[in-house]
Amino acid sequence: MAKGERNAGWSGFFLVFTVLCAMALLLAREGQGQVSFGGGSWQVLSIYEGLTCWAIPALFMVWGMYALEGGKPNFSSTLMGLVLPCFCLLVFWGALYAVAAHLLGGGSLSWRGVWSALKSAACGNVYFHLCVLYPLMGLYLVHPVLHRFTAAASRNELRYFLALCFLFASVLPVWSRFHPDGVLTGLLERMQVHLVLGYVGYYVAGWYLHHYTIGRIPEFVIYILGVFGLVLTLLGDGLLGGGRELWYSYTAPGVAMTAVALCTLFRYVLGISEERARRKSVRALGSYVFGAYLFHQIWALVFRWFDISVLSLPVVIAVPVFTAVFFLLSVPFAWLLNLIPGAGKWLT
Repeated sequence: MAKGERNAGWSGFFLVFTVLCAMALLLAREGQGQVSFGGGSWQVLSIYEGLTCWAIPALFMVWGMYALEGGKPNFSSTLMGLVLPCFCLLVFWGALYAVAAHLLGGGSLSWRGVWSALKSAACGNVYFHLCVLYPLMGLYLVHPVLHRFTAAASRNELRYFLALCFLFASVLPVWSRFHPDGVLTGLLERMQVHLVLGYVGYYVAGWYLHHYTIGRIPEFVIYILGVFGLVLTLLGDGLLGGGRELWYSYTAPGVAMTAVALCTLFRYVLGISEERARRKSVRALGSYVFGAYLFHQIWALVFRWFDISVLSLPVVIAVPVFTAVFFLLSVPFAWLLNLIPGAGKWLT
């Protein structure tokens, strides 16, 4: 963290907001699967999806700023402190959702069933919202290398790396969609540059924005690009074509610019006050709020069992209402899990 930074609890505040938006994103996608494609309700849910799809990349930014800001890691500490807990999250929550879905479907509980659910989760059969943990585990595997790079690289070298990430992971895929037979597309396929693809750019960008202080002019430029990115996400397919999935993907240019802009906004504008008690509360909530994201689909299963879904209300208000309800119902359980001695931090 930059020395003398004000609003030191902003990252926890940003994580809470990101988790809320990630929940809203899943609700919007769930609702789209239950309505006719292109209809009024689908359009409203599509707008909600476009407004919140930056949240998944932002989670990787937060994970990066927390993990890369630590001390000098070695491979054993990384495996035991990052990779293994992430794998345990997958197995525990994957098994929990398998058992919950089985019980709510009318099945009975047995030790054999629990063991089968654990084995299935360990093999990768997990509930859809847990899929973010797979790329996170991959990033944790290369974390010692990324940590050494961020610790030793100059600021200009980091900017160069992040520019390459944005170019190869976001801009060039869009270019390739519109020019599939172009020279640049063919060159991109031959170069096989994988180091700067995927979520590694978000992981390092989160640390960069947390570690360095940026000037006022770059800050406002980032905000302008963020607004442009949000517009590009929502209107890209209608104005430029290429398919909706191109502009709504997690590595799309607009999504990346929006995630960076909101992270910057929370650090420099929306950070919490200097009041110690408030900062402590937000920091504590940030330590287990991802557990609320992991837990909230349990409530979705319970509500579905009672035949209540996002379509039970007008979709304009359903997404924010259900997001708030699921979040408020999930936070206490995440807090209780976090209190489990020894294992709490591994489960949330």
